[in-house]
Amino acid sequence: MAWILLTGCNDTPRAINNNIAFKAKLSAYKLFEGNMMELVPASNVVPVQIGSALFTDYAEKQRLIKIPEGTRVVTAGNGLPVFPDGTLIAKTFYYSKPLQGRRQIIETRLLQYSGQKWNVATYRWNAGQTDAELLTEGATVPVDFQDRWGKRRQLIYKIPTQEDCGTCHRSGNKLVPLGPKMRNLNVNINVGGKSVNQLTYLISRGFLAQGSIPAVAYMPDYKDSSFVLALRARAYLEINCAHCHRETGMAAGTSLNLSYEVPFNKTGIAYNKENIIIRMSTMGEYHMPKIGTTTPDDEGVQLIREYINSLDNKPGK
Repeated sequence: MAWILLTGCNDTPRAINNNIAFKAKLSAYKLFEGNMMELVPASNVVPVQIGSALFTDYAEKQRLIKIPEGTRVVTAGNGLPVFPDGTLIAKTFYYSKPLQGRRQIIETRLLQYSGQKWNVATYRWNAGQTDAELLTEGATVPVDFQDRWGKRRQLIYKIPTQEDCGTCHRSGNKLVPLGPKMRNLNVNINVGGKSVNQLTYLISRGFLAQGSIPAVAYMPDYKDSSFVLALRARAYLEINCAHCHRETGMAAGTSLNLSYEVPFNKTGIAYNKENIIIRMSTMGEYHMPKIGTTTPDDEGVQLIREYINSLDNKPGK
C-alpha cells in the first residue's frame, strides 16, 4: 500500500509560461567580470552559500543573486525572503576535477522575478567555456571526473527542460526559488579569511534589509557529522525531496510531507520508511528524486538508511 501512495504526483508537469523573454546568451546578464569561465561574480552580484545543498550527480554549484540597484531583500521568517521585482538568481553547475582538462562548466539555471512572478530558464555552456546559450529543451553532457573522495565517476549529465524546472519549483500554481530560504542562508561563511555569519554579511553589503536576524533558525549541513543524525536526515530530505513532497508541491497527494519544519509524526516517514530507501537507491522509473540525478547519491542513501534504522529504536524521532 505504501508503494502505491509513493509512486505518483498529484498533477503532471505543465509548460512554463514565462512572462518575460530570456536573452539568448548568458553573458548578456553581466553576472561575471573578466573571463566568464573563471566564474568571478561582478561587483553588483552577490554570491551566497546554503547550509544544505541539493544533490545533482556530484556536480558543484555556484549561487549568485543580483537585485536592482537601490533595493533590498527583506527577511520573512525562516522561509523565503521577499525579493524585489527584477531579482535574478543564478545557479551554475560544474565539475572542478574532470579527468581531462580544466574545470567543466555544464549549465546555469536562472530564476528572474518580474511582475510578481518567477520565470525560469536554463543555459548550456559551450565547449570553449566562453558563454552559455539559452535552452528550451533539455540536453545531455558526458562527464568523466573525480568526486571529492577521489573516486572516478562517468555519467551522462542531464540538463533539465523548462517543464522539468517547473516540476520541482512549482508551489501550487506558481514557481518559487527553493534553496535560498532564510534558515538555509543562516550559515557562517569565509570573508577575507574570517568566519562571519552570512546574514550579517549580507546586511553589511546592503543586500539584506535590517531585520530580526537572531530570530532566524538554521538548517544544518547534512554532510556535517557533528550534528544529530535526525537533524541531518531531515535536512537532506528537505532539500532533496520536499520540493515535491510538501503541501503545495507536485507530490502533495502522496503520503509524505518532508518539509523540515513538519513534525515527525506528520511526515509519513515512519509509514514509508522501507520504500524511501528503495526509491532513493534504485535507478529507473520509480527512482526518487525523479529529476536531476542519473546516479544514486551513495552518501545520501547511507545517511537516510542510518536514520531509518534508528527509528526502530527511537520511535517518533
